[in-house]
Amino acid sequence: MHFEIRRMRRYGKSLGRAGLDKAPALRGDVWVRMASTSPLNRPTLIAEILKTIPGEPILPTLHDVQIHGMATNALVITGIEFIDGVAYSQSWHCRVT
Repeated sequence: MHFEIRRMRRYGKSLGRAGLDKAPALRGDVWVRMASTSPLNRPTLIAEILKTIPGEPILPTLHDVQIHGMATNALVITGIEFIDGVAYSQSWHCRVT
């Protein structure tokens, strides 16, 4: 499903309301699915942005995802992202475009 996505954390630290309002919005097709392999060394539910062009993904994949809130036009997906081999907590605020 296509969303306007804002990251709610930077290296695991919350951006807060002011930081969230200033965070750049990325547009993408969010997929949530079960992955048989992951950096967690077990099957896990992941959220990822469907790649439409070659190259790096626009956001790191979220592992062990949960939906932490949902409304008419938006939802918050929370999980673990890996940046340079380090695990950080991350949440995406996803709003229908």
